[in-house]
Amino acid sequence: MSLPLARRTPTTVVTSSYCRQASKLSTSLTYCQDLVKKRDYEHYLSTLLVPKDARAGAFAVRAFNISIASVRENSSDSNISRMRLMFWKESIDQIYKSGKPPEQPVLALLAAAIREYKLTKQWLNQLIASRESRLSDNPFSSINEAERYFDDTLSPALFLILQCLRVQSVDADHAASHLSRAQGLVLLVRGIPYFAQQRKVLLPMDLCVHHGLTQESIVRREVEQPLRDVVYDIAGQAHIHLEKAVNMRERLPKAALSAFLPAVPCRLYLDTLQRRNFNPFDPVCSRREANLAAKMAWKKFRGAY
Repeated sequence: MSLPLARRTPTTVVTSSYCRQASKLSTSLTYCQDLVKKRDYEHYLSTLLVPKDARAGAFAVRAFNISIASVRENSSDSNISRMRLMFWKESIDQIYKSGKPPEQPVLALLAAAIREYKLTKQWLNQLIASRESRLSDNPFSSINEAERYFDDTLSPALFLILQCLRVQSVDADHAASHLSRAQGLVLLVRGIPYFAQQRKVLLPMDLCVHHGLTQESIVRREVEQPLRDVVYDIAGQAHIHLEKAVNMRERLPKAALSAFLPAVPCRLYLDTLQRRNFNPFDPVCSRREANLAAKMAWKKFRGAY
């Protein structure tokens, strides 16, 4: 998305309305970039590698998804969370109805992206609805339920970024669904230490029961075989989805490939987890991947992900 440039008269007097529009979008873009960098560094790097004419739109989508995902984190009261999500839903309705968003930087940039790329309202609403469907930190009942949730919360963002790239492809949408499920399952494993500190466990109950893993042992950070077995099963399912997404690369439009660069940190984490014998509490698994930006840029250069 190209930001409008301010024009100057021969006397160098700036045309005010055009300049204000450019300045507002520039400020909103900077805000969204900073938000994504702070809250989701891996997607920040991948979005920097999106072609320039789609980058602002992609940052708007990522910042929007982070904003609604943060609603539950910022309040333990589900009613308050629902009201905050309602603000985002009503704001989306307002943008599509009038084209004028509330005075909020994420919504300002998102409104510009909606106009530029004709973004599908359904995907934005699904991002909100999927978060509203799970405002508690209860464990997933099964790995299938976890996969469906991650598909609902992550795939729409990828669909929207593909629209920013002017890509319409059933194969790209299919690959995006597989990548989103892989990413979500990886996030589930990566989040084990964080949630254990809060005495919370989100791991699928069917796997925990099958392997004899208790919630208390996770909270106590006991790294025994039941935990490794559950993590192995989740990581294995993530690997299956990741491979399906990667194996579809030859069938995707070239313009779509940069949207799938988040596959790179996903694979790197799974490789690290395997080397550490599926121990999510191993400090090595919590470290930021060295030279991640260079590794992602190299994949892009090769037309891979």
